[in-house]
Amino acid sequence: MINFDDIGSWHFVSELDVLEVTAAANVEVRITAADGAVLLDGTYIPVDGVARVYHLHKLLSPLIMEVTADFTLTVGGVSKTVHVVQSRVAVSEPASEFLPSFFLSTVMAERDTALGRKELLTVLSIESAVPDVVAVASYWNGSAVVTASHTLAQGLTAGAVTEIDVSPHQLVDTTLGALVGYTVTCGERTMRYRVTSLPTVRHALLLRNNFGAWEPLYFQGMTEDVPEYTRDTALVNGRLTLYHLEETAVQKSYTGPLRPAGVSLARDLARSSDVVLLDRGVATDAVVITAVDVKHSDEDKAIADMTFTWRRSSLLSAHLVPVRTPKLFDETFDETYN
Repeated sequence: MINFDDIGSWHFVSELDVLEVTAAANVEVRITAADGAVLLDGTYIPVDGVARVYHLHKLLSPLIMEVTADFTLTVGGVSKTVHVVQSRVAVSEPASEFLPSFFLSTVMAERDTALGRKELLTVLSIESAVPDVVAVASYWNGSAVVTASHTLAQGLTAGAVTEIDVSPHQLVDTTLGALVGYTVTCGERTMRYRVTSLPTVRHALLLRNNFGAWEPLYFQGMTEDVPEYTRDTALVNGRLTLYHLEETAVQKSYTGPLRPAGVSLARDLARSSDVVLLDRGVATDAVVITAVDVKHSDEDKAIADMTFTWRRSSLLSAHLVPVRTPKLFDETFDETYN
């Protein structure tokens, strides 16, 4: 809930769910999108000197296609243009305090990663002077841990959304030792990673998180293939005939044991509507999450292990991946050489 008089330049869409207007008489409220489209235009009657407009989150959130969008709120002839940031949950502090202090992620704890995995962080910088994105990496040289600093991004634009690749492979330095962890900072923003030997995964998904930013999630548990078949039959000329057969390739993937960071990311996947397959670090097919089981408890010995059922969004959801015999030489080999 927020009063119109308190609206500033940056707000989470969840902050605007209920708009209060202090008024002694009927007041007109109008909301328009950046392209001029009118989203809301009505007259509201105050009760005890306050008029309220409810459920603006449901109106505005679907219109924020990625991380942020601009809307103009006009109340009683006074207009304010607001940068509205996506948020599918209520954040305990306003966007003006959160954005300079955190990356756009619900993950607040140390993450687990491994060489070969894709890691992304997103910055929405509202500061006038945007600091560089720096990773301080830790290496084990066999006898001690040594650190080294790496600049991952610089010259960020104020007010812009910037996605940074923070994958561990770019921090590898064999002259210093084996990479065991790193911390990414951008001003006050901090994200810590532990680099371990994690199992090779069959599937990974790239999802738009609570704030509309892309983040990867790797399924470290098993994946079950649960294909579904629709068969339509009819009696034709006295014979039962199968006249329609449709296959839906459904996968049921287990996250495997999760630390707190993994729990937060899995919960984001459960609430995300934009999900794609991540194949060797490259986004490929769009997928739809059809069922989730994300129950977990705070019992001391409890280990979260969540389940997601999903399928490719294309009508032909079953895929064939040909397996070819490896070649000793590729197509660049000069066959005239002898």
